[in-house]
Amino acid sequence: MSRIQTLLWGSLMAGAAFAQTAPSVSNVMLYSTLYGNSGTAPNVFTVTQFRANLSDSSIGTAVGSANNFRVTAPSTVLSSAVSANIATALSIIPLTSPASGVIFKKDSTTGAELPVNSTLGPIFTERAETIGKGRFFIGFTHQTFHFTQLNGESLNGMSLLDPGGANSSISVTANSAVLKTKPVTYNVGMDIRLSQDIAFLTYGFSNRFDMSVGLPVVHASMASRTFNGQIFVGDGLGGAGDNCWCANTFTPGTQTSTLPQIGAASQAKTGFGDLLLRMKGTVLEKSNIVAAIGTDLRFPTGDEANYLGVGAMAVKPFLALSLYSRPMKNGIVISPHANIGWQFIGKSSLGGQLVGTTNPVTLADGSTVNAGGPFRSTKDYLPDVFSWAVGTEIAVGRHNTVVADILGNQIGWVHGIPGLREDSVADSPSFTVRSPYAPFSPATATGFVSSGRTSFGQYSGSFGYKARIAGNLVATFNLLVRLDNNGLTARVVPMYGLGYSF
Repeated sequence: MSRIQTLLWGSLMAGAAFAQTAPSVSNVMLYSTLYGNSGTAPNVFTVTQFRANLSDSSIGTAVGSANNFRVTAPSTVLSSAVSANIATALSIIPLTSPASGVIFKKDSTTGAELPVNSTLGPIFTERAETIGKGRFFIGFTHQTFHFTQLNGESLNGMSLLDPGGANSSISVTANSAVLKTKPVTYNVGMDIRLSQDIAFLTYGFSNRFDMSVGLPVVHASMASRTFNGQIFVGDGLGGAGDNCWCANTFTPGTQTSTLPQIGAASQAKTGFGDLLLRMKGTVLEKSNIVAAIGTDLRFPTGDEANYLGVGAMAVKPFLALSLYSRPMKNGIVISPHANIGWQFIGKSSLGGQLVGTTNPVTLADGSTVNAGGPFRSTKDYLPDVFSWAVGTEIAVGRHNTVVADILGNQIGWVHGIPGLREDSVADSPSFTVRSPYAPFSPATATGFVSSGRTSFGQYSGSFGYKARIAGNLVATFNLLVRLDNNGLTARVVPMYGLGYSF
């Protein structure tokens, strides 16, 4: 871990006396929500499950044992949205074109293998040309993503909302209507990073067909802190029952309607990601235009629980088009290019919801609660991605190429992606919402709730440079800049790499 990364993690952990090491990276956020500074006790509770009423002694049994409470649900909503967005990001991380660099074609007259006099190829769009019969290309690239926003909201402290209104098992008297839970809000701050090193090998089976294999090594790290918990229960004195704290509390057996520090957790893993197989064949090849069709297959070889892979098979058919101008007097060649493809992914645990297991967790008072980690997940489809790219290469001689692209991804047209929306619950005649702080005045609880499955577009600008530094060895440098705030956002992503044709 770098010095900067260590400092950032330290800032997230500030104020938490005990930071849990979650069993996997995908469990980090939920662990920070449920496990407090003691390292053993879940902290965010709501709705008692023990039948009781305020008018007899059974109320003491109901609210005095943590085992009669369950953990509040908003954290699973955020966890599902984050996991689905990370899986989508992993599946659409732009990969450098394996057939870029110096390519060869056989001269129809002499039969000699000659380098094509054009450009050094695109960076994040697939080149329509193949590398040539019997030729190899090997390449290596490195990218680092630091995700800082989700749908335009900073990940430093997103406010989550449980709107309340659920029936508890407590009533004012034995025969009256049951009490409803009150709104709960708390903040979650996260630091999410992914880095990917990928090695490519491409072989030309003919002058019109080549195949590439890519194997990434992924490093995924996440730190999370949960804080500023508030339960909007009014004065906590009961009254007509509407303000009783007993339907919600952060600490069973005690009126705890505010909790400044709830918990913290972190984890980081490194390992092989999902294996990529790319097949491509040209369907049109002339001196100034080349068109190709191909298919990407991603095999779920990475550990999805640690965000090293997506946990399901992915298929992406695509079309590639490359155009070339005639060489100008000063050696400049302009080569516009375009790609279009549609990726479909199967069901994965990263597309479902994380829920607590039935494993009992022992609390400080010796009681247990069956709503803790480790967590299990349901499976659901990850979103489909319709992708497109347009741009151009500008070659200055045979040794330098400048590349600029606009990349677009339309996410979730068929299978949507779990999303969030901001919502509020205000004090009203039918539902009391009072500040947990004196003087217990009418208040509004605001935070993010589930928006169900949705779709959106993501757009990036790509600006790069390729240099032929020795023989057929080509160095690549690029900046990927996000142009929107949809989904999980890493604003600027640097990339560098080397490729060699032989």
